[in-house]
Amino acid sequence: MGQDIAISGTGVAGLAAATAVIAADRDCVLFGPPAQKMRGGVQLAPNGWAALSVLGLAQDVLSRATRLHEITVRSLTNSATLARLPLKDVYASVARADLATVFEQKIVQTDRFRRHNTTVEQVSQTEDGVAIIGKDTGLHHVAGLVAADGVAGFGRAFISGQSETAIRASLATDKVALRSTINLSDLPNFFSQAISNLWLGDGVHIVHYPIADSANIVATMPKTLAHSEWQDWLFRHNTPLQFLADPAIKWASTPLPRSSTGICWRHGTMVLAGDAAHVMPPHLAQGAGQSLQDAACLMQSLTQYADVSSAFAAYARHRSGAVAKIAQKADISGKIMASSGLAGKLRNAALDLGGNHLMQEWLAEVWAADPGLRSQNT
Repeated sequence: MGQDIAISGTGVAGLAAATAVIAADRDCVLFGPPAQKMRGGVQLAPNGWAALSVLGLAQDVLSRATRLHEITVRSLTNSATLARLPLKDVYASVARADLATVFEQKIVQTDRFRRHNTTVEQVSQTEDGVAIIGKDTGLHHVAGLVAADGVAGFGRAFISGQSETAIRASLATDKVALRSTINLSDLPNFFSQAISNLWLGDGVHIVHYPIADSANIVATMPKTLAHSEWQDWLFRHNTPLQFLADPAIKWASTPLPRSSTGICWRHGTMVLAGDAAHVMPPHLAQGAGQSLQDAACLMQSLTQYADVSSAFAAYARHRSGAVAKIAQKADISGKIMASSGLAGKLRNAALDLGGNHLMQEWLAEVWAADPGLRSQNT
């Protein structure tokens, strides 16, 4: 059996994990069908850029990113500015497709990479590694498997011992996220400003920021409010956002899961990464950033330990503890953003009085680069 390490999943987390394996001078085999064109984008805070630096790809990604200079919090009720947080360290948005392309270009340049365009159907731990059966019925033997195939993928269910139905039930909430990506040329200049905008309403909040020549827009609300006329109801009274009431704009609705990190991350020489390991609500814009930190930690663990089991144990031990703190803050942030009635008014008043200080204190731990990550390329 070879000493290669398999990755299950071809999203950002899977491609980042594959990059990490190769950067650790290990052979990598990637399982999964070619990813379709990824839509939308992500915000990467300083910790995400620190992880990319460890992987040696910070400058490659930054060349495709849009540097943001401020986070602005406004009221959906009257458009008043509640807080403005200048962004001194690198904070930028990038299209998911561009982020994936950087990883793809990195991994295909090496002779340590192979790919199987099939999903993992079954795995079993062996004395010297992992036996994998793909959907194409092929049998593969590897030294270890990193399951980065998402919350509903094979890896999370297998390692946690939960069924897919049980996993979905444990993550269900009454919230949905409605997403749209619109060309900046079709929007007022307001949307082109290099700012991450957060609008707080009565049980509803909206985030929008520019990515290259587009605006990425996400509206989060209870499912009961996401009826056919939600755009007119939400945007008609908000002058800067009133263009978004246009019924011609297409919105994709996705369930908003609760955070989850309380499952087993590892079984022998099989380990989880990305959403398969931790479901991260978008309220702190840390979904992609935490997946990148997973990859950086995985790379350093594989570099430090020759034995795959020891490397995976070190990785899982470190990341499960680090992510739990961020997920908890993401949940709390979501509840604050979803405040309504008197609670919403008190939230806005607190932000109006000391929003900059409150935000800096709250985000300092979230954005701090993992002290265990050692930068290789800045």
